[in-house]
Amino acid sequence: MAGTLSSINILYLRIVFLLTIAFYCFKDINVLIDNTYVLILSQAMNLPVLTMSKYNGQLGLFAFLFASLALTDVVPILENNQKYLNSIVPFRLLMYFTVTSLSYIWESNLYLHNNMVFIYSFVEVWLNFIIYNSLREEKNEEFKLQNRYMNDGLIEEPQPFETIVEEVEEVEVPQSN
Repeated sequence: MAGTLSSINILYLRIVFLLTIAFYCFKDINVLIDNTYVLILSQAMNLPVLTMSKYNGQLGLFAFLFASLALTDVVPILENNQKYLNSIVPFRLLMYFTVTSLSYIWESNLYLHNNMVFIYSFVEVWLNFIIYNSLREEKNEEFKLQNRYMNDGLIEEPQPFETIVEEVEEVEVPQSN
């Protein structure tokens, strides 16, 4: 898939997304929590809104974990390790889909049933689904290129309309006087 939606570009988008979350965990988490889009989606999905102090001691650990998640994709991208990406992306997609479902359904557990867990997991599902589709399409294109069994120089295609030209003899007709 040549173009802007290659799997590498989307993986870089995921890395930037995770590093942005890590940055705001260090700077001020309320920028993310009080975002208008987050609040609208929280109200639309009937999810409780998470509130945190920007001086919470746990935010350093969260920032470290989000930065670590971002860096787990950097090395495979730089090494062009398609085997790793083809194996980890479906697993991440399944895992985040499960977390997204649990965070919406399990209303008695407020550790999971809140707007930030749901929105983060939902964005991860969306990004990993796009990455998975891009990886699959790239793998199919590579398979097509590697398994070409015909040499284009040896192929002789018949002409669609072959015209047959017959030579006609002209016969002189004697004229009568």
